[in-house]
Amino acid sequence: MEVEEDLDIHYYVLYCQSLKIEKLYYVFNNQKDVEAFIPRYEKYIRSKDKVIINPMFPGYLFIKTSKDQIEFDTMLTLMYEQKDGVIKELKKDEIHLLHLLLNKHYILKISKGYKEDGRLILTEGPLMNLQEHITAIIPKDHLAILNIKFLNRKIKAGLEMQNRNI
Repeated sequence: MEVEEDLDIHYYVLYCQSLKIEKLYYVFNNQKDVEAFIPRYEKYIRSKDKVIINPMFPGYLFIKTSKDQIEFDTMLTLMYEQKDGVIKELKKDEIHLLHLLLNKHYILKISKGYKEDGRLILTEGPLMNLQEHITAIIPKDHLAILNIKFLNRKIKAGLEMQNRNI
């Protein structure tokens, strides 16, 4: 899967108090040349037969902008009242991983697959390119756990297990 990346765009991540993330999301999205987003993943709830969307990294707000670190820091200084957290610019490999996982709405969609001879075979979804990184499957929660750490946490992704005959 080819991922398009713009080298003039910088990604930053802010660690915030959970109660302030939504407020900061709107504050940043009202700034010129700034797009704030919260990566989320789909999770199937069998008991309710519905898909819910959860934050992938609770407590983190992601910022996409053409501003370099100095310009971004200056903007934050000018927004001091709204700035509540620790700021880090994402590295190129972290940005690449976000592009692999998230759709244009910054959601990690549910992947689909089945088991054959004890091995997971993915048939659909963003995990197809990362199958070798899946270290655990939690069928009752419809989740796959990846051995890729992002913000010091293992990545969880929605996984729908299907019968092979479907």
